[in-house]
Amino acid sequence: MGLLPPNLSKEIRNKFKTIREETHKTLFIDTLPQKADCPNCLSDYNGASTNVFDSTFVSPVEIFGSTITPTNFTRGRCPVCYGNGQLEQEVRKRIKAIVRWNPSGQDSKGDLEKTPAGIEGFNVVQIKSSVEHYDTLRDAVKATIDGIECEVLLPPVHRGVGGVDVVVVCYFVSTQVGHSSRS
Repeated sequence: MGLLPPNLSKEIRNKFKTIREETHKTLFIDTLPQKADCPNCLSDYNGASTNVFDSTFVSPVEIFGSTITPTNFTRGRCPVCYGNGQLEQEVRKRIKAIVRWNPSGQDSKGDLEKTPAGIEGFNVVQIKSSVEHYDTLRDAVKATIDGIECEVLLPPVHRGVGGVDVVVVCYFVSTQVGHSSRS
């Protein structure tokens, strides 16, 4: 039970949703890849391919939207998983979030900084998104924000008012050199 009356907590959520919809940017979040055992070859106890054809695999199966058909091989590595024993699919999700470069507020303009080496863009970014994206941000490996590749700096945390979770805040750091953080 929250500390705020139900109507007020609902109004707070709606206000944040309105703000997010008016000021959001679209981000691409890459999470850990999905994995599935290769149906074409036998695996050892560690899940690695033994590079021996699995003769029980006789009919095609669909894995990650691709149809895998039995492909017999007698030597070399498995032609389906290339000797890994598992098939992987990268997972990229699109979310909407409020993006703020240079969240510490050290620079009033928040765009570029003059250093002895030249002018550089700030490389720390704070994003605020809906609580429904917590799991996606928790599992994030990297993100593309304003066209710049970033890695997780600090894991996501819930922020709210009066015991009501309203937003998820997460910090990323740029991994690309020489880009301005402003679009």
